[in-house]
Amino acid sequence: MEVLDVLKPETLTEVKSLFTEYQNCKILAGGTDLLLDIKNGKQSPQYLIDLGNIKALKKIEKVRKDIVIGSMVSFKTLSEAKIIKQYFNSLYHSAKGMGSPQIRNLATIGGNIINGAPAADITPCLISLDATLVIESAEYERFISCEQYFIDYDKEKVRENEVLTKIIIPKKKRLTGFYKLGKRNSLAIARVNTAISIEVKQNKIKRFAVCLGAVGRYPFRVLELEKMVVGKSLDYLLADEVLEKLENAVFASIKTRKTMPFKKEAIKGVFKKALENAYGEVIL
Repeated sequence: MEVLDVLKPETLTEVKSLFTEYQNCKILAGGTDLLLDIKNGKQSPQYLIDLGNIKALKKIEKVRKDIVIGSMVSFKTLSEAKIIKQYFNSLYHSAKGMGSPQIRNLATIGGNIINGAPAADITPCLISLDATLVIESAEYERFISCEQYFIDYDKEKVRENEVLTKIIIPKKKRLTGFYKLGKRNSLAIARVNTAISIEVKQNKIKRFAVCLGAVGRYPFRVLELEKMVVGKSLDYLLADEVLEKLENAVFASIKTRKTMPFKKEAIKGVFKKALENAYGEVIL
């Protein structure tokens, strides 16, 4: 089945009306994955709804105590936005190292989330930052945390009559970091990645979030570890028992895979590099 037409609405309202007019539609964001899937026969929509002309989905804004990112913001825009670098160091570094310059020009944050790839770099960052996804249809608007979206992916994933419109991230004072280990260089698909977020009060850890990627079907937080470090000093994050918790989390997630021994060992170095990225200095 071939694509019969590419529809190019100018507003979100038009997008929602197209859902009722056309059947077997797919949303076209950056298209870096979808177009390949269509070419290879993995997907066969009759119509594509191209969001490229909707300016409202390409904004990054401060809204009260949050930063709101439109789903059509490209990785190039994300990596160049001063507000992202100022508040979300992890997100900035993730966007900056995402693929080649050509891919960053095309790929969008919304498309990357919806694609749901196990090794996606952006989703661990969003989960560790307590990001909320805004998903809309012609009848309703729903809000779901990025973490819950991937925990219940089969239930919560964007449906045919829905579109991801915004990502909302609370603007907090915190240290954030990201690091990925690729096969050859920083532009390669991650073999392991880690995003962290640390809130500090009086030199003690008030809140800690760590999300691991490419060590399971979807990224996940290591909640037992997060609770364990609260009230401790930052130096405690390099303690043997902390690194052991990370190893155990990787083992539990992919214990039957051939890559488990490598990733179980690699996660410790990746975590330390994410801490360096957050601190802005070498800690090894």
